[in-house]
Amino acid sequence: MKSILVTTSILISSHSYASSDVLATTLNWLKTWSPQNIEFTMLKSAIKFNGCRQKEYLAAFNQPLTDNITLEMAVGYAKGKHSWGVFSQKISVKEFTFVPRFHLTQNVSIGFGVIAQSQTEFKTSQGIELNLPKNTEWLFSTRTNGFAYNHYLEWSLSSQKWRASNDFGGLFENGTTNHKVVLSYNGYF
Repeated sequence: MKSILVTTSILISSHSYASSDVLATTLNWLKTWSPQNIEFTMLKSAIKFNGCRQKEYLAAFNQPLTDNITLEMAVGYAKGKHSWGVFSQKISVKEFTFVPRFHLTQNVSIGFGVIAQSQTEFKTSQGIELNLPKNTEWLFSTRTNGFAYNHYLEWSLSSQKWRASNDFGGLFENGTTNHKVVLSYNGYF
């Protein structure tokens, strides 16, 4: 639990400057502190081109509870800055994932869990600040091994619900829901 709190405070603090060195140092500290069966990963992705800079940080935690059950948790933070003169804007969002996963065989697992996302903070150069509605997504997924190590094929059913905020009282008063069926192939290189 201590490791989750440390990771959360590092990623979600708006006053910290996450760099590759800080993430690597934190990851190494967590690996030496935790039992060997716990798997930590920290990913940083970014895109940058003229007028656009976006960064995303993700700390993932996998712990086997039994031979057939694994607990998957993740904390994420994303921010973006778009510089287009009077249309400039800044966006940031935080996310938490909790998915217990049951392994039917060595190659096939099923999971049922929740992904909670904070209100998206949206600020413009004109001084307009909006907090888009926060949302919660419940999902059921089936995962099987892919064609290479660290690759997997995932099929998921999910229901995502947005709750009203003060800024959008009339627009999202009753909330809105999105149901999805997703088939994806994920690989890490």
